Amino acid sequence: VKPNLSIYSDDYSTGCNCSKIEICVEFKWDASLDAFDGPFIEEQSGFPSFVHPSKSVKDTLGQITAYASAQLGSQYCTHAFSVLIVWDTAHIMRWDQEGVIVTCPIKYGKDQMLAKFFLCYSQAPPELCGIDTTVT
Repeated sequence: VKPNLSIYSDDYSTGCNCSKIEICVEFKWDASLDAFDGPFIEEQSGFPSFVHPSKSVKDTLGQITAYASAQLGSQYCTHAFSVLIVWDTAHIMRWDQEGVIVTCPIKYGKDQMLAKFFLCYSQAPPELCGIDTTVT
């Protein structure tokens, strides 16, 4: 697992240490790789989806899912956060054992939502950041 950016709460970790990582951030520079950009679309099954059905998008989804799975599988946590940044758009994701919740597209050059997320995360108590405080 090798996300583009690994955020830690300590001063000691380098590279990607899934047992200590707080937030994975993945950057994509091609807008066609934005898995969540756009309104709901009809899939072949007839159910609405916010995921584009292209092969390159499925590769992106597989990559960010692998990062979340590695983090959730190596830590005692109730949930984990990650960020996908594609060109000028960001999506904040909250992962748990049931699946993922994805924000609407955030144009971080115009909207301060991404900066506010990191500010709130840095000030939040451990349980809101996903740390399972019942495990000792």
